[in-house]
Amino acid sequence: METYQVLMSTLVTEKSIFHRTAPLNKFTFRVPVAATKTQIRKAVQDAFGVKVVFVATQRYKELAARYRFHRGYTAEWKKAIVTINKEQTLPV
Repeated sequence: METYQVLMSTLVTEKSIFHRTAPLNKFTFRVPVAATKTQIRKAVQDAFGVKVVFVATQRYKELAARYRFHRGYTAEWKKAIVTINKEQTLPV
């Protein structure tokens, strides 16, 4: 996968904003389900020019959803929490 295909968007939640502070230096991205940790690491390093220390991923499976009489499923997705070097930061 190319760099622009791996990093779909940044996730902004209360927890992800707390992780962005200086001692933790973690940034959260939404990535494709098929993306691996090495692909995510390479994409962040290429896109932002920082050194990635650690990559953690979480996969969210599809859930049953219903709207009135129509049944379906929510889309499955994957979240990547990327820890970068303490001296560096991302312009996110």
